Parts: sequence; C-alpha cells; structure tokens
Amino acid sequence: MSNSTLFKPEMLTFHQCAKCGTLDAACINTCAKCLASEMNPVQIAGVGKLVSWTTVRKPPLRFKADGMYHVGVFDLDNGFRVTGRFLPEDGDQLGDRVIAVPTTITEPTGPITPTFRVQKNV
Repeated sequence: MSNSTLFKPEMLTFHQCAKCGTLDAACINTCAKCLASEMNPVQIAGVGKLVSWTTVRKPPLRFKADGMYHVGVFDLDNGFRVTGRFLPEDGDQLGDRVIAVPTTITEPTGPITPTFRVQKNV
C-alpha cells in the first residue's frame, strides 16, 4: 500500500456516558464509573502508537480461514488502549505511530475488529 493512501484514519466506535463522559469500547448499557444508564455511540479517529504485537500462527477455529495473522496493542491519541489486527511491515518498531485502516474482518459474535498499520511519513 502506498504512503499516500494512509492519510485519513478509519473512525472507531466507542460508547460515552451521557452523564460523566466516560468512554468504553464495549457496547454496554451502564457506565462503569457512575452507573448512569445512557451510553451514546461516538466516533474516534483511529490514530495512536504501537505498544506491542504478536503473531498468531495457529488461529482459533473461527479464524482458521484467515491463516496466520498479527494482533497488536495500540494507545490511541485520546488515551484509550485498544487491541486489534496489525499489518506489520519490515522496520516497524514499538512506539511507531499507527493509523486504523479499512478492514473486512468481523468477529463472529461481535463488532468489527479494528485493523492498524504503521503510518509512514508521507
């Protein structure tokens, strides 16, 4: 993928408490901080830094068709830590800036898994 195609991050859906503003990545009905029951979906840019990653060489049965894949941990610029698929390239290092990219990967029992790659200098 050329560097010029990595200029706009995918938006990730979080849920924010209408009362206290706490963010949660899960689709929940009650705020874990203040116990309010109004959680609203919000879109947040998938931009941050790479904290860690690993390679899954023997995927669980539900992902068997995907074959080997990579999973990473990412600290988003808004302070939230997320886990998702990672598309590593030679030279990628911990601490590199990452950007969420379009994905077709969907969890069998839940929302779309975010996919990230290192944002190269354009």
